[in-house]
Amino acid sequence: MDNRLKTNSPLDKLLNGGIECDAITNIYGPAGSGKTNIALTVTIETSNDKKILYMDTEGSFSAERFRQLGGNENNLKNIIFFDVHSWEDQHREIQRIERIVEKERIALIIIDSLVALYRLELDSENFQKINKQLATQYSILSMITRKYKIPVLVTNQVYGYKEDGDEKIELTSRAIAKYWSKALIELKRAERSNHRIAIVRKHRSIAEGKNIEFEIKERELKEVGKLGFF
Repeated sequence: MDNRLKTNSPLDKLLNGGIECDAITNIYGPAGSGKTNIALTVTIETSNDKKILYMDTEGSFSAERFRQLGGNENNLKNIIFFDVHSWEDQHREIQRIERIVEKERIALIIIDSLVALYRLELDSENFQKINKQLATQYSILSMITRKYKIPVLVTNQVYGYKEDGDEKIELTSRAIAKYWSKALIELKRAERSNHRIAIVRKHRSIAEGKNIEFEIKERELKEVGKLGFF
């Protein structure tokens, strides 16, 4: 647990104390599954007394939601925001991150979402170029987390497809994301309203399929079920 950063969410129980401090943790799921809520809880937890980098690529950061979950002005002073609006912006800013890390005592890097602008940019003509740029961004983040022992949390979108007549989902940039992310956590909607299930899909020390159900409430993310295994 010494090599973990608390998220102040039910993921701490799922992940034996929090996200790893020398790895990329990738949280993925459909829109509204709770990805940004988890990004906000770990931001609040960490920015109480440490500086963090937060890149918002979708305009998902809500000051109102931040305050509902316990954030305040002191937290905001400890957050260095990257507000990017294009894939070119994102690629350029991620290449600047190490210089900021060297100047500031950064305790956490969050990118919400790493692939939103990637999906908008990608087409049949630039496929190789854009995928190479995404892999470069992952490699930079991987180098930083290993070199400086700063946890990196990225969120990832998904897409649906059919296989043998069944509906399946897969995370966007499948092969690239799976290669660079040492922890993959899938978020799914549960049967009850506002309930979600977090499932370990890949981890260096936790069994695949371990899961926990939680509820997205106004002021917290609350565990509502025991740890389980699929």
